[in-house]
Amino acid sequence: MQIKKRFYAAFLVVLLTASSLLIFICLNILSNHQDNPLVPIPDDAGWVLRLDAESFVKTEVYNTLFTEKDDAFITKVRELINRNLNSDSDKKSLRIDPQEDIVLYSIERDHKTYLLIAVQTRDAEAFNNNIPAYCKANQAGKALGHCGVFIQQIKGKKDRAALEKVLADILNQPFRELEKAASEKNEFIALNVKKLPAKSGFSSMNLSIQHQDKSINLEGEITYPKNLHANLKFGLKSEGVYIYSRFIPEALPDTLLNFLPEGLPHFKDIEAYAVDFKGTYLEDPKDSLPSIIGFLPTPVMDLIIQSKHACKVEDLWQAFPESVRRPNLTLNFGNTIFHLKQLSATTYFIGVNPDAVIPYSGNDVFFIKGHLEKSTKIYGSTFVTAFIENMGPVKAFNDFLKSSESIDIEIKPKKGNLYKIKGKINFKKDKHPLHEMTKMISGMPFFEQ
Repeated sequence: MQIKKRFYAAFLVVLLTASSLLIFICLNILSNHQDNPLVPIPDDAGWVLRLDAESFVKTEVYNTLFTEKDDAFITKVRELINRNLNSDSDKKSLRIDPQEDIVLYSIERDHKTYLLIAVQTRDAEAFNNNIPAYCKANQAGKALGHCGVFIQQIKGKKDRAALEKVLADILNQPFRELEKAASEKNEFIALNVKKLPAKSGFSSMNLSIQHQDKSINLEGEITYPKNLHANLKFGLKSEGVYIYSRFIPEALPDTLLNFLPEGLPHFKDIEAYAVDFKGTYLEDPKDSLPSIIGFLPTPVMDLIIQSKHACKVEDLWQAFPESVRRPNLTLNFGNTIFHLKQLSATTYFIGVNPDAVIPYSGNDVFFIKGHLEKSTKIYGSTFVTAFIENMGPVKAFNDFLKSSESIDIEIKPKKGNLYKIKGKINFKKDKHPLHEMTKMISGMPFFEQ
């Protein structure tokens, strides 16, 4: 009996290994995908994103079958499959080829915004017959040849007739060939944005996102039409995520500086800044300062700002509520104490460690370096922080950041207003970038529906 059990167990191991190898070989050798996808894309498309599904699937299948021992993730995938594929449904297959590229882009017509998704189908007739079952009132789809196009109106007054007319117009457009990067780069996302939001400060961008065994690499170009101001004369000793920038988006006061008082010259005409971010402390609410779910989210950071006009750090200190002001230009939020320091007539420091300020003589334009894991830290009430950190989307995103080892991204001048993007996110020894991305995406709200 023992011999029979051992033989059966050994047979199962061999069978599973052989099956896994067969699946992987089929993905690598028997693929019949086209090198460059052909997709109908109009000239007025605001942005175009191409996902190399085959590169992603092959690497992720290999990780799942041969390198990862992630029972929780496998259980998660099984639940998703059971919920979305094995439930009672009248929907029939669209015959989408999972190894072909997926292309997304956006267009605007008559003050309406549309999102389009182009896929490759193995049966255009089946796609056209079955796509209506997948569409809501603001959605439609149709295949022409091997290309199936799904359209959704995301902004503007809903108009079914206009939606179908736009789809028909798209399918009448010339099919454009999207060129892939060299195979050794393992590019799995290519993004081209013709017009970025005005508040970003940038006008256009091309970005290639590539995967290697232990890193995600970024390459690209971005256009910044404004002239750059002088570089900072001060820097920071970094302990968290360190960002240095002479690119100043209009939205900066709404993001990095949203917890600081408004209406001061300190935050107008900013020329450059450096910030070392080390997490967030959930402090008790303080007078007129903004609170969320009953707490004042206070960044644990060191910040240097250089402004076009002279500004006094004493005026910034005076702008905070009296309940948090302390002697020697300090601000006491309870557990977080900020120190304010005048560095020059136009430059000041506000942060938790005034000794972090160091001289700086570089001519960098933009970089982000450090350990992303440190930025995920939330300090405060154990119960509240645990609740926030374990919320589905927050946990999924934080787990991804915690799986990374370091980040190093730079933007340097190339020609005129064109700048070069080069960077890398390194992952920990036992982590695989695409697998961590898959886990993060599977934890997002749209997969829970």
